[in-house]
Amino acid sequence: MKKIILLTFCLLIIPKLAFAVDCSKVGKWVNGSGFVYFDEGKGKVIKGFDIDDPANKIIMIFNFGGWGAKKKEKGFCLRKEWVEGVLGQLSGRKIKGKELVIWSNQELWKAGNSDTVTTKCAMKHKYKGKMLGHTPPWYECLWGPPTYLKKVKTSKKDILQIPPYVSNFAYKNRAALNTAIADIFVEKGTPRNQIFISGHSCGGMGSLRMESLYPDVFNAAIALMPNCWDKSEHTLLRKWQLDEIKSAKKLNALIFHSETDGEIDFQSDSRYLRWLGDMPGAEWIELPNHNTEDGKEIVIDGVQCKIEKRMRGGWEIKHNQDLGHKKKAWTIVNPDEMKEMMKKARGHMIPYKSCFTPYLDDIAKFIESKL
Repeated sequence: MKKIILLTFCLLIIPKLAFAVDCSKVGKWVNGSGFVYFDEGKGKVIKGFDIDDPANKIIMIFNFGGWGAKKKEKGFCLRKEWVEGVLGQLSGRKIKGKELVIWSNQELWKAGNSDTVTTKCAMKHKYKGKMLGHTPPWYECLWGPPTYLKKVKTSKKDILQIPPYVSNFAYKNRAALNTAIADIFVEKGTPRNQIFISGHSCGGMGSLRMESLYPDVFNAAIALMPNCWDKSEHTLLRKWQLDEIKSAKKLNALIFHSETDGEIDFQSDSRYLRWLGDMPGAEWIELPNHNTEDGKEIVIDGVQCKIEKRMRGGWEIKHNQDLGHKKKAWTIVNPDEMKEMMKKARGHMIPYKSCFTPYLDDIAKFIESKL
């Protein structure tokens, strides 16, 4: 039992991105999906799927990150220093006579939660006779058919029902869910050409994956700091996703990334993903690295990004697959480099900060170019 508990802890903590905040002190908690507006420090949300004059709306669906989501965790903090607060400043802009609005997708719990699945995959798909995660059988199980992923329940009155699951990995099921969301907006009167998919982290990589695999569902993708795998140099999750995107003849997407992303995912910063911007239809915007005098913080157009979180990745790590998830399976190649990098701001969080607002014009121009 102790081994199972420890395995669960190791497998779940590593890939997660925690954005915990006491919203009551800094903003307003919004429990559900909706259209987000944010102007001069004041935010408002029109909850649900309905909005006035849908035919003249350009809808940018935004997906948060992470591998999975729980129903009890749905919602977001409406405040200036948060991604919905930053992107919400785009809402209300007129582009070719249409109004752009941001829709925060808090329905991702319907795609499932992979927490317990990671442990079940390790237990049922052993590597060399051992119950280990981060090994080929574990990846194949996690990415594979939904053998262990339990389907969540929704109300019969819910306008967005749960599409069939295709994978144990909840993240992979999000494509069908976002397709169903786009279909709802089309049914309500918004032309499909006016619907864009976007996201941060796993949400960003997911938006690129959706645009490459299902180009007729959305007009284009806007990806913020895209990555969504684990820290192993042997990771198949990385290979599968990037191979899917590479297979596309065209990738209509605007991609923001940085060399100092600072997440744990193996080779997930712009040094290794810049080729995405070279695909037909794609545009790439490189975000700044640490550029303050002490080399620890990030400044954009004279405004310092107030990033509390420090880098937790970006240095070289070697992984012994024979030891799977165990602590001793991982070796830091240069511990001194890691110590220095851990003192620096995590670039992954730039879109969550008001310093990102200069790039909102780039998003608006990109959307205009696609209409």
